[in-house]
Amino acid sequence: MKTEIILKSDSFSYPTKAERKEIKKRIPKISRLDIAYISAFIDFIENSEIENAITKEDIYWWNNCLNNRIGKLNETYIYTATHYQRLERSKLHEGNQKHTDKVLFEYYVEIFYYYFFSTRDVLGQLLNIMFDLRIDETKIHLNQNFIDKIKSENIRFELKKFLENTRDSYNIRNAFNHRFTPIHRDNRAKKIITKQEKSISFGTAEEIHIEDYISDIENLMKHLSILLNGVDKLNIE
Repeated sequence: MKTEIILKSDSFSYPTKAERKEIKKRIPKISRLDIAYISAFIDFIENSEIENAITKEDIYWWNNCLNNRIGKLNETYIYTATHYQRLERSKLHEGNQKHTDKVLFEYYVEIFYYYFFSTRDVLGQLLNIMFDLRIDETKIHLNQNFIDKIKSENIRFELKKFLENTRDSYNIRNAFNHRFTPIHRDNRAKKIITKQEKSISFGTAEEIHIEDYISDIENLMKHLSILLNGVDKLNIE
């Protein structure tokens, strides 16, 4: 028998001031590059080469975009962690609040993966300009081939370590974007082939363990912090 669950509007609420304060303490410090704005027009009329003038302004705007992504990533983490904590507290209670928190937790999990890998890609755009790799911005993909083009050995090391530590999470991101979303229960029938015959299996879908998602998300925040803090300490001119 199908169960109908109605979520009322008053069960939806933003993180409280206390929840936000407590969760912010757990967010690892993510360094942001301090890059001054230089107008390409002013720089050009002051006798700078036009390509050099445009590059310097591009660096500022890509860094501005990166900082914007980091801000949204931090905010999404706060919402995700808030609903995870509320869900954990509501497990032993009857009522629809736990259903609301589960819906919102799953919603913000998916948004988190979007902002995390968007942040990673924007970092690739910034490095492309800073190291004068001259890769078309529509073809930037922060992978091993991209890393090999970076001139700085230290930056290459930091990026390679970052990719290795977030590879499994990237597969989760791909599942959200291109495959049967991992948050949705997979009740699809499966064909089983043996030597003699074919059969169909209607097995029960595996339960989603939300602890695995929050653990992976915290791992991603940690490794992004390590990467950007490492990049911030290096001379990338």
